[in-house]
Amino acid sequence: MTKKQNTILFILIGTIVEVILAVLFIIILVVASVYFTKGNQSILSVLFPVCMICGVLAGMIVYQRIAYWVIVKFNLEDKLDPLLPQKFRGRKRKD
Repeated sequence: MTKKQNTILFILIGTIVEVILAVLFIIILVVASVYFTKGNQSILSVLFPVCMICGVLAGMIVYQRIAYWVIVKFNLEDKLDPLLPQKFRGRKRKD
């Protein structure tokens, strides 16, 4: 496979993982808010959008850390096309 094909495959798999993480965080936050507010509808109507935004942001942050870890762990710096930002391609290792 070429570098471009590897990069596209990495991005596709990463997108699927990021969506799953975001949905998982949203579900966890909604369940926690229902539990802690004891089902109070007025408070839940305010917390639901907050849970959605925080879940998506948490999913993005965790995805970035996982992507960096995978790139470093499996030495993918030289196998991926420079379409990815420098921070995803790996940082110089401190030896």
